[in-house]
Amino acid sequence: MLNRKPGSAEEQQPYISDDGALRTSSSDCDSDFLGPGESMSSSTSPAPQKKKSGSDLLMRTVFTVLTGVMFVLTQHVGQTLGIVLVFTCQILMFREVMRISQKKNIENELPGFHNLPWFMFFVCCAFTIATALRVPLVKTWPFLEQYLKHLTFAAFCFYMVGLIAFVLSLKPMEPLKSVIGKLRITRVGESKKPSGHQRPLKQVFFRYQFSQFGWLHMGLFAFSLMSSLFYFTMMEAMLWFTLPVSCVINNDSWAFACGKLFGKVPLIPTLSPKKTWEGFLGAWFFTTLWAFWFSDFLSSSKRFVCPKVHFLQPIDCEVSSTFLLQSYAVPEFLQGYLGEAFMVKPVQLHGIAFAAFASLGAPFGGFFASGLKRAFNLKDFGDLIPGHGGVVDRMDCQILMALFVYCYVSNFVLEKGGICAATSMFSYCFSRMDPADQVLLYNQLGRQLSEEVRISF
Repeated sequence: MLNRKPGSAEEQQPYISDDGALRTSSSDCDSDFLGPGESMSSSTSPAPQKKKSGSDLLMRTVFTVLTGVMFVLTQHVGQTLGIVLVFTCQILMFREVMRISQKKNIENELPGFHNLPWFMFFVCCAFTIATALRVPLVKTWPFLEQYLKHLTFAAFCFYMVGLIAFVLSLKPMEPLKSVIGKLRITRVGESKKPSGHQRPLKQVFFRYQFSQFGWLHMGLFAFSLMSSLFYFTMMEAMLWFTLPVSCVINNDSWAFACGKLFGKVPLIPTLSPKKTWEGFLGAWFFTTLWAFWFSDFLSSSKRFVCPKVHFLQPIDCEVSSTFLLQSYAVPEFLQGYLGEAFMVKPVQLHGIAFAAFASLGAPFGGFFASGLKRAFNLKDFGDLIPGHGGVVDRMDCQILMALFVYCYVSNFVLEKGGICAATSMFSYCFSRMDPADQVLLYNQLGRQLSEEVRISF
């Protein structure tokens, strides 16, 4: 409880803050960052943190193991359960992020306004999921093609519905005006003497609604669209989802272990005081070893290397050369030590790139989340996972990883064919072409094949 003099008129003078919350002038400026459901009777300073006990560490370890087991089981089932897993995480992350800036005392005076972010969220997810799964959806249920061919325009129309609904909600609310209409509206720290200037009540709601609309789009971009890129990569091959996600998980574990054992020099003390350079670089080394081995292990199963082209048929394909052993020449100055050539799978080299980003780039997603929590005086984004916090606390690095993997695979793995790299996907693309274009492509392929045959002989 804040210490106040009982009965003091100066201490109890009410005002409306910039976020529209009804407060008293004795409130500290930090009260603007109160979390959902907190009242003025709660202290604005963070409660003293309890020292972690052995039971806390045990709980964290147990839930880490359980999370890992659940992840492994998901990968064993394949893309279908992977889609469900990613979508579930998206819902939980969006819920945690939107709760940060919500103010219950204003939401209660805006009926239905809290439903708008969820409408926009599901429109965004439906568009990205349908786009990513378009090929297997049409292959499995051909009648869906007539609905999916106008998917982009349909998504735009639904977005406009949400935008129009937001604009129509921009109006003052009478119930709150009747309660505080006679109260003077001041800023924190402003003189309490009447100045003849009052901020209109409408502005209080407008400021809150527009701040929520901006927060909504930040949540859609950072926590929905970017994480949706995992759908595209896992459709190409489950390995492009399993390998990078496991790299981030391993990097986090090795950073914790190396930091505990050898950590001395803080990495970014203003955001994460416990992160050290020793943990940061040590995790890079061990994550690289993991990625090099795990990529070889996964590439031995067609379940992880074949694209998903049908939901009701087992996965099968001709394994791409990316997942097969190939010979690479050793530079001349190293041939005396390593020989003239070495055998390795290209996917193992891609795994080293994934490990590098998981160690050097993805952690900055965690630093961004740490800064966001500090800005709003939060310890964790939620308490869904005991010992870890919320889903965002576990997925902050994975979001950046999803963006990197999508760009990397599109540019350096599928550069020859893109979405049409697999034979089944090429036939789908061919079937959607105009007859004249099909004939033109047929003739071009014939000439190209004839030229390759002539050169080979």
